[in-house]
Amino acid sequence: MGRYIVFGGKKLIGATDIHGSKNAALPILCACLVNSGLNVIHNCPKITDVFNTLEILSKAGCSVKWDKSTVIVDSAKAHFIVLDDEIIGKMRSSIIFLGAFLGRFKKAVIAKPGGCRIGRRPLDIHFEALERMGAVITDNGRCFVCSVEKLKGSEIELRLPSVGATENILLAAAFAEGRTVIKNAAREPEISALAEFMKCIGIETNFDSSGVITVNGTDSFSDGEFRIIADRIEAGTYMSACACAGGEIFLRNAEASQMSEIIDVFVKAGSKVSYCDGGIYMKSSENGISPLNIKTSVYPGFPTDMQPQIMSVLTLAEGTSIIIESVFENRFSHALELNKMGANIEIDSLKATIKGVNALKGAEVNAFDLRAGAGLIAAALSCGEMSVINGSQYVKRGYESIEKSLTDLGAMIRYEE
Repeated sequence: MGRYIVFGGKKLIGATDIHGSKNAALPILCACLVNSGLNVIHNCPKITDVFNTLEILSKAGCSVKWDKSTVIVDSAKAHFIVLDDEIIGKMRSSIIFLGAFLGRFKKAVIAKPGGCRIGRRPLDIHFEALERMGAVITDNGRCFVCSVEKLKGSEIELRLPSVGATENILLAAAFAEGRTVIKNAAREPEISALAEFMKCIGIETNFDSSGVITVNGTDSFSDGEFRIIADRIEAGTYMSACACAGGEIFLRNAEASQMSEIIDVFVKAGSKVSYCDGGIYMKSSENGISPLNIKTSVYPGFPTDMQPQIMSVLTLAEGTSIIIESVFENRFSHALELNKMGANIEIDSLKATIKGVNALKGAEVNAFDLRAGAGLIAAALSCGEMSVINGSQYVKRGYESIEKSLTDLGAMIRYEE
């Protein structure tokens, strides 16, 4: 447990590196189980969710070593383990091990994840797809018990483009007999990265940007070496910080091609954004922040993982903004905390009405989830006073040393246990 102490009111000027993507690293590390061999994963972020994923791999018999930002996973001696309450409790997204376990060990036992603070994450989409591939899944009241004699390639059309379900199907399909076709698959860049890693270890995979993925199962894999893509949400978070505090920043390694909807929102709000092969340059608006109407959506729409951060920006807009949250039904916990800082936000179910104010004030606030914490830090950077953001354990799940990165950009922020 810890907190961030932020002394705001200072413009951000500087440059920082964008780390590897959390949402790409987790399924790729899980996929290291597939090839029963050596995997060298570069640009891996040092965040809690990655540490927890590596702990699961270690418990399952994999050799795991760090070399700076590179993780080396040898899964030759991997063995079956139960993903129990302790493991699932640490990281709900451990469910992405389901497909890999079913494929390699022919079974998986996973404790029920329970509720998620930001909203429902139904697992029935995962189960329906895997059952179509031949898996038998039962609910014993405490765990989901899954088994299969032989996974079979199938044509699967998801009723929702679920990221987690797409990942589990991809990993299971690597072992399946024949071809698997996933229609209405998630199209996030992180899914494309997983598909590229699967190619790297010898699995014929085709990712179509229209939402169709094909995988030809195999029993012949190879060792792999791969570089994790830059984290587009981390880059968007620091853009939000700049929009709140003012200034101009350069985000090294940020990949603009994966952030078009995020960049478009900042441009509409009045910021200047340009990009090159080396990253993204941003200069905050010199004429005030323009109000916006935003609706979160699946990729390539505006990401729900950027909603709390952009809400912080819009608290300072010159007019009234509307945010519709269409992905998670409980993702407005940060609104009440922003109101403690002087914001004027009204919540009506999945709609947030944000009436811009001239300035926010320093306050002690609480982060209840990962992106809410990032949004509160961005807001605090605009205040001319000290703010305290509790709940650092959530922020550390997805940001590697956020205080250092923001300090590189000129912020006054420190982390305290």
